[in-house]
Order: sequence, then structure tokens, then C-alpha cells
Amino acid sequence: MPNIDIRPVKNAQELEEMFYQRWLVLRSPLGMERGSEKDDHENGACHIIATGDRKIIASGRLRELSPELGSISYVAVLPEFQNQGIGTKLMEKLIAQAKENNFKTLRLMSRINAVQFYQKLGFSAQESPFDYLGIPHVFMQLEI
Repeated sequence: MPNIDIRPVKNAQELEEMFYQRWLVLRSPLGMERGSEKDDHENGACHIIATGDRKIIASGRLRELSPELGSISYVAVLPEFQNQGIGTKLMEKLIAQAKENNFKTLRLMSRINAVQFYQKLGFSAQESPFDYLGIPHVFMQLEI
């Protein structure tokens, strides 16, 4: 495994590379076009990436929903780097950033197949599963 650096995005070029990595993991397998990996909340959000061998291998976004409530979204680890602890370290960095932002609660929308991953980090499911992009999801929450 390469030496992994987990940190905020540094510049516009890195942000675009992160969007491409996010699309590769989360949208391309669903047959969705480039651009579908972005939404109206990118500006002002905190984008955290994991890099190895000068390549973005994982990413996630933290944004404010209200002064005490943060949202984590678009958590994506390239398939060849999954199940190696990188996603956990990325989430730990996002949670630490949320604490620095004085959030009291974090919320995320998890694909059903990732629920156990988030539960290991202390998140709990909040509602019944629902369909999003043709995949069952559930809202999860963490008090920090």
C-alpha cells in the first residue's frame, strides 16, 4: 500500500481530480454521466481527500446544514483501496473537522451496503431505508 496522505483539497485542479475520482466510484458504475457527481453545495464545503502515489484514492465532503449540524456526503474509496482502513481514516478526518467546526451532530445518507462501516464509526440509522438513484439508502446520525 502506498504512503497515504489525508488532507483537505489544496487547489482547483485537485478539486477537479477529486470530482473525477468521486464520479468513478459513485456514479460511473450506475451508468451516470460526468457532472452527476456534483451538486449545488460544493462551494463552501470542506473536501477531504486521501492521496497515494500522487493519485486521489478516496474523498469525502463535509458541509454545514445548520450551526450545530453537519453533513458528510460523497464518501468514495477507489475499489482497489477498499477494506484497507483508508475509508475509516478519511471519516475520522471528516469527524475531526466537524468537531473543529463546532458541530454537535453529523448526518449522512448511507447506501445499505455501507451501513456497517458507518456503524463501526458510531453512526446509527435514523429512519427506514429509501430508494435513491436506484439503490436502497438510510439516513444515519452521529452525536459528537
